[in-house]
Amino acid sequence: MSAWRDLVADPGDADPGEIDPGSRVAAALALPVARRRAAFAEFFGAHPGAGRRGLGLGTALDDFLAWEVASGRVVDGPGGSPWWKAVNGLMVLDIAAAAAGGPGLRSPAARAWAAYAAGAGPDDQAALWEAHGASMHAAVAAVRPLLDAEPAAEPAFVAVVLDVLDRATARCSATDGPGLGDQARASYPGGYPAAAEEVVALRAAVARRSGPPAERT
Repeated sequence: MSAWRDLVADPGDADPGEIDPGSRVAAALALPVARRRAAFAEFFGAHPGAGRRGLGLGTALDDFLAWEVASGRVVDGPGGSPWWKAVNGLMVLDIAAAAAGGPGLRSPAARAWAAYAAGAGPDDQAALWEAHGASMHAAVAAVRPLLDAEPAAEPAFVAVVLDVLDRATARCSATDGPGLGDQARASYPGGYPAAAEEVVALRAAVARRSGPPAERT
């Protein structure tokens, strides 16, 4: 089964309107776009990956955030998509915790980002994908009720995006260039929410390009 399907399939009985104002999800939702971009710039500027400059291995993450902003999913204030804002924001909080160290390293995701920053493994690209996966799995699981409350076609679009992400993770795709960002801008809806016909076309394009959905046991 795809690594994501059980995380997004069933939000249970939780009310998406009942978010503890003191929770990490609330903090993630409230993060201004400028702070999100600054967190990536600060962290990856300091830890771009061996032999890399600028944002280095963080380039694809910043490019994807730029698409989220341009498409109206991650915006300041009450607009945009609560699900996309929360998932991105939780990753930003994990990265900030890794940068701060100390008590902030309680979560596996924060520890994975700290390990990436420390260069603890032989492959910094693989370490980035491991940290990214830890953040994404925790965030997607934490905000399932928000996905259920999204406009009609958006959850289906999210499922396609997560499958594409699963494939990129399995291939350990390069994140230090424009490739993944260009793919998002060219293939994903330019507005929010996604329309049903956009999701159908995207599914077909992904199937032509990559074959059946990624499966994991």
